[in-house]
Amino acid sequence: MHSSLYILGSGIAAVALLVFLIAKVKLHPFLGLLISTLLLGLANGLGPTKTVDTITENFGGTLSTTGIVIALGTVLGGLLLRSGGADRIADVLVGNRSKAWMPISIGIAAVIIGLPNLFEVTFVLLVPLVYSVARRFRVDMLAVGIPMAAGLMTAHALLPPGPAPVLAADAYDANLGVTILYGSLVGIPVLLVGALAFPRLIARWGITSQGGALESLGHPEANGGSSGPKGDGTGSKGDGTGPKGDGGSEGGTGGAPAGDNGGGVAVATRPATASTVRGVPSLAACLTTVLVAPVMMIVGTLLPDALPEHGWYSPVLDAVGSPVIALLVSALFAYYTLGIRLGMTGSGLLADTKKGLTPVISLLLIIGAGGALKGMLSAIGLSDIIADSAQHWSISPVLFAWLIAAIFRIALGSGTVAVAAATGIIAPLLAQQSSTPAELIVLATCTGAMIFSHVSDGAFWMFKEYFGLTVPQTLKTWSLLVTVQAMTGLVCILAVDAVVQVL
Repeated sequence: MHSSLYILGSGIAAVALLVFLIAKVKLHPFLGLLISTLLLGLANGLGPTKTVDTITENFGGTLSTTGIVIALGTVLGGLLLRSGGADRIADVLVGNRSKAWMPISIGIAAVIIGLPNLFEVTFVLLVPLVYSVARRFRVDMLAVGIPMAAGLMTAHALLPPGPAPVLAADAYDANLGVTILYGSLVGIPVLLVGALAFPRLIARWGITSQGGALESLGHPEANGGSSGPKGDGTGSKGDGTGPKGDGGSEGGTGGAPAGDNGGGVAVATRPATASTVRGVPSLAACLTTVLVAPVMMIVGTLLPDALPEHGWYSPVLDAVGSPVIALLVSALFAYYTLGIRLGMTGSGLLADTKKGLTPVISLLLIIGAGGALKGMLSAIGLSDIIADSAQHWSISPVLFAWLIAAIFRIALGSGTVAVAAATGIIAPLLAQQSSTPAELIVLATCTGAMIFSHVSDGAFWMFKEYFGLTVPQTLKTWSLLVTVQAMTGLVCILAVDAVVQVL
């Protein structure tokens, strides 16, 4: 049996190796996590067989629920994008509102559309909307792009079925319904600060977009144009393929912005495919499809507390509150409302489902490998050492989780990888305290993993290239934006935690 100092040192060495492999060697995060976890087990005398068994058991255990939830959310998001539902939500929210309402409208649209989708996919999807809205209101594209990015980060970091909160909730055994409630509460100020306050700061600094990749979209009038609300597919199509980030999920194909027709801001975000729908879904159908799963999980979480225990309805409420069942119902509902009802064929839905699931494969591998690292830290006894030491710490569990995740984020670049790596250190702390809800630790971890996206994060380069910024300008805009949101989130979570302690 190795000493506590040796185990602690080996854990630190494994993390340092992980950072080196990802940041310097440019190894895929899945391979980096796997290698560092394998060497950590061998260095602590587990032997090849037990080391591999620990990796495989925890890899599969992490994905047993998390993988299903993320995959179902991805299916739902893919249908929302390809049916035109995302366009519909954006058009209605932006619509004919005054310029003063534009930032928050864009931010809310990004939150809703980003809920079931990977960050990079939704970013590329909304790029043409940024172009169209900026042209209509005659403002710089950053004035629209920053609220859009703020909305995406709010959804991605705070609200399931985003990969980061789902992963952290599984690691901490937190309730996803309660996580959604707390995440929605914290997400309001996080969104408002990013979408309303931060753009005013950028305007004072005089930083403006130079167009970048957005210029390739062109004006509809200069490219054949369109007069219809959706552009009729005659405008030029932007490539929109962004660099990989957060485990290599790639952005989709952005389309050309539609011409303004004197009313709302319409935008065609996807080129026509063989499975293109024959109609446009209603706003009610789009919002219902996106919100049915969160509502089911919240109802399944809260309603049992208001009813007598062990009634005939208990199994029903258990099913309603299950993330897997809720998202499966939501995905099947989307198959009808955003597919069959609009004229899509079964083969078309199958093709779209396969296409939508492809980008998530790399992400799931990273999440599984992160679970393996978490399990290895426990197998070698490092988790017990942290848990025993935590009894003497005076630091708030919320602040501790936020700081650990922030350190991993800065070191590794990817927010999802940061959450996957941080949970192994943070989870033991929960065993030594019962006052702070696990759901708040989930949010603290995820907001910490938002902080200071820089040159090792694919999202950094997407923002830079699409808005034609220099590296220093991107640090002052994108990197500072997510940092401000992360710090706002920490303050809000600490405030909620203080209220919970009193109650």
